[in-house]
Amino acid sequence: MINIVQRLKGRKVPDAVKGVLTSSDRIFDFLKVTEDRFLVVTMQALMDVESAQVKSRFGWDEVSHARWDSEVGTLRIVFHQGEDLVLTPLEAPKHNFMDIIREALSEAQVFATPLELPSGQRVSAQILRDDNRNLRLHPPISSFENPDDQQYLRSVVREWEQKLGIVLDLED
Repeated sequence: MINIVQRLKGRKVPDAVKGVLTSSDRIFDFLKVTEDRFLVVTMQALMDVESAQVKSRFGWDEVSHARWDSEVGTLRIVFHQGEDLVLTPLEAPKHNFMDIIREALSEAQVFATPLELPSGQRVSAQILRDDNRNLRLHPPISSFENPDDQQYLRSVVREWEQKLGIVLDLED
């Protein structure tokens, strides 16, 4: 964590970014997308800031992964649900920018394991931590149509809660 903060010390945070940060936002890095648009990495979230306003804010539990394609110059932010965010920044992200995103995603993921459901479907079940430190299951149980799969996932969650001493939010 200290290493990340030291990397940012030499960089001047643009006023457009400073103006949208709250006292709880701890900025780790930013990427200039256009003259008035920035992708900002904070401890709690990934923010898309445009014209000195937060256009979108994504908690780390919402982001699946990020990928830089150097051949076409695009940064793709992939979400667990919904459409990807594809940006073509003015400059390639610095190597540490992608490292910081990977670290933030790793911090949000508490636990992951592959499961084979009664229907035969294979999934990667993850326990993710949101901004408020609540834990949730991804993919959500309601995303499975098969009642046997849903029942199996509920039993697996109960087992995890007992073994790990946690409580999962199963609201979808």
